[in-house]
Amino acid sequence: MFYWIYELPILSVVGLFALVFVGLCWLGTMLCRPFVARRVQDQTRLNEVLGDFLQYFGVIYGLLLGLLPVATYQTTPTSRRLWRAKRHRWPPFIVTSAPIPNRTAPN
Repeated sequence: MFYWIYELPILSVVGLFALVFVGLCWLGTMLCRPFVARRVQDQTRLNEVLGDFLQYFGVIYGLLLGLLPVATYQTTPTSRRLWRAKRHRWPPFIVTSAPIPNRTAPN
């Protein structure tokens, strides 16, 4: 479904994501501007509206940061179980625990 993105160079993907998200942010700002202007007709409530937006951003950011360790914790046992199940199928040179020889050492 979304595998085509792996074929693109990294810098192109970074530029694409930055362009898309900054564009969406600008579009959202332009679309929300009339509603915010009507809500804040007098300048005394400007700090209240700004505080609301910052609180919203803080909540979303905190939720995303909180879900990151949860996702990592949930995938760790699955990946370990899959590694143990497929370990016996791998070629012996991958499973071996012998140290890699140092090629810079004199013979």
